[in-house]
Amino acid sequence: MKRTALALPLLLGAGALPGTALAVTPHTLTTVTGIGLSAPMNVNSLLPVVNNDSIGNSQAIQLLYRPLIWLGTNLKIDWTDSIAKSIKVSGDRTMFTVTMKDWKWSDGKPVTAADAAYGFQMIKDYGKRYLNYGIGGMPGIVKSFDVVNAHTFRVTLKHPVNATWFELNGLSQITPAPEFVWKQHSIDYLFRHQTDPALVQVVDGPYKLARFARGRDVVFNANPAYSGHHPAIKRFTLKMITSSDAAFAALKTGDIQIGNVPAPLYNARHLVGQLKSMRTAGGFSIAYLPINFTNDKVAFFRNLKVRQALQYAIDEPLMIKTVLHGLGTPGFGPVPSVPDTYLSPEMRALAAHPMRMYQPAKAKRLLDEAGWKPGPDGIREKNGKRLAFSLIVSSGVALELNEAQILKQEWQAIGIDMNIRQMPFNQELAMLKPHRNWDMGMIAWAYAPDYYPSGGGLFNTGGGANYGGYSNPKMDKLIDATTRGKGLQTLYAYENYAAQQLPTLFLPSPGYLVKYPTRLHGMSRFYNPVGFMAPEYLAYHSSH
Repeated sequence: MKRTALALPLLLGAGALPGTALAVTPHTLTTVTGIGLSAPMNVNSLLPVVNNDSIGNSQAIQLLYRPLIWLGTNLKIDWTDSIAKSIKVSGDRTMFTVTMKDWKWSDGKPVTAADAAYGFQMIKDYGKRYLNYGIGGMPGIVKSFDVVNAHTFRVTLKHPVNATWFELNGLSQITPAPEFVWKQHSIDYLFRHQTDPALVQVVDGPYKLARFARGRDVVFNANPAYSGHHPAIKRFTLKMITSSDAAFAALKTGDIQIGNVPAPLYNARHLVGQLKSMRTAGGFSIAYLPINFTNDKVAFFRNLKVRQALQYAIDEPLMIKTVLHGLGTPGFGPVPSVPDTYLSPEMRALAAHPMRMYQPAKAKRLLDEAGWKPGPDGIREKNGKRLAFSLIVSSGVALELNEAQILKQEWQAIGIDMNIRQMPFNQELAMLKPHRNWDMGMIAWAYAPDYYPSGGGLFNTGGGANYGGYSNPKMDKLIDATTRGKGLQTLYAYENYAAQQLPTLFLPSPGYLVKYPTRLHGMSRFYNPVGFMAPEYLAYHSSH
């Protein structure tokens, strides 16, 4: 990970925290991307659709271009902050008629249904390069996209769907775009010029671009023509710091006013003790260990009892207490535990009583039943083969290494030999594909824009993020049913089956301690577990 230098000159109006040498003005604020969600990262795109879909890019772009649908902290549509006013679904669940609010571009022109149609056309034109291609069935599931009038459009699908699934995973991907500004440019041109400030002079979000300095910062000024909640913070800056340690150092000096306290530095939180605290669950995401089912050297992973034994040997409460310093939530299936909007009753019970899933004695019995018996050194063997494999973790990420060391001890206690293999994260991602030479990895999956966690792409046969080539016809049918049926029962059936079949092993999800000035209000709206960022709701209140 590339580290950003700390010795950067402060912007006009951006300053230090209260109590430090530099004073923060009431209308400016500086921070980094990923607050409450992830390590900070660079912003390297200003345009929807053609970007790399990172949290950093998504957060910056949404300040300029408001998506059609805004998700609330409960993972349901927040109509207050959405451009969409209503969605009417036909009885056969194939037609979605969307009515838009009166919304304005920054130059005063109205945001229309034709702009939404153009946003959808951008997805089609970008094709399979679009990193969310296929999520929510987009764009192939759409039979027609018709503009009814200036404020209304109708999307007709090729077959009936689960309405909630398509609204949250399909329609959520549409961002109205200014065709009257971009229409002379091809999608390839927009891709090549996605950081060109000249292309983002007309916006409909709460902020306008003031400056983009690659590798340094991106500065926003409040959009006076914004149709939503008007920002009290008139100048908002995202510094391009890409290290959690560097961001914490910037928080200490006052170079940024809102920042995470990363888990490895939790015991140093007193260094920013003058600041107010907010704990987050780390976003709507899961942490897990992908398994390579296509690697014959670790064919034992194909045995369900072996996978179950590995899961039962993981002491998640211990990890949360020691590695995550209490900033974590247990996870035993593919649907995040917090918020529990889509968590089945069975999985809620496990999340509430996580020690039920730590059963090392049962793990040993399962391995015995699978024919794996302890050898002379305590490591189990079968037909002359040792029960041993390697786990890839990201080099330089202390949290992952600490968790891996705990896993190594816990699995060794039940007779399994695990070797820790470190490599850069990008190299790990490049390797995690079927029929490659790896055994197990350690990554996280954030549900965005697949806010309805149906499992498509993750564990269905041939899914784009099905890194280990897992294939189970029943799982495929259950995942497909979540996209077509009514209500939550099909989702519950899928997540319960995945928790039992273990197409991957599950870990607790890390949370974050967020620190911010005591006079700053609106943090509950600023942070959103799906990755949205809403600085327009932040405001400094008088200390008197």
